[in-house]
Amino acid sequence: MTPSPRDRLIAGTIALVRERGVAGTGITELLARSDTARRSVYQNFPRGKAELIEESTRVAGQLMSAIIAEFAASDSPADSLIAFIRMWKDTLEASDFTAGCPIVAAALGGPEAPLAPAVAAEVFDNWASLLAEQLERTGVDEAAARSLATTAVCAIEGAAILAISSRSVRPLDQVGIHLAELVSLHLGDSRP
Repeated sequence: MTPSPRDRLIAGTIALVRERGVAGTGITELLARSDTARRSVYQNFPRGKAELIEESTRVAGQLMSAIIAEFAASDSPADSLIAFIRMWKDTLEASDFTAGCPIVAAALGGPEAPLAPAVAAEVFDNWASLLAEQLERTGVDEAAARSLATTAVCAIEGAAILAISSRSVRPLDQVGIHLAELVSLHLGDSRP
């Protein structure tokens, strides 16, 4: 089945925002990337680019949440974090370090899309909740699990930004080592 103009606009927006950020994503480029007519934007997103950015952030967040939920289904929080980091490393290397996180871009895109930072905050909170639930299942106290999960999301997303700027996955590798140590510490495990 051929994707609808709405779906093509969302997919194109996610791709462009990953590459150029919110401010660098213009309607003309969106139309070309999504192969849609200008009227499709306003038929599907009456508030224009801002609404399209918000919805694209929700969709990208849902896609990533599904991946994180798969990682978090295991009995090993350290393995889940390593899988999250591996996903970022693969993504960055495959894009030659040009495709960042659309959720981070939305968090910074308030001037262009005023509600996008709030949508990004919901997405980040969901990711932390998924990781915290796994930590709790494996024996970490609720408050510590939430704090550790938030730390993990911040560290991984921050490492991805550093990896893009340095064109190296080294920041992700370094964060992975220390997150594994933190998880082991909270689990009372002597192994990282």
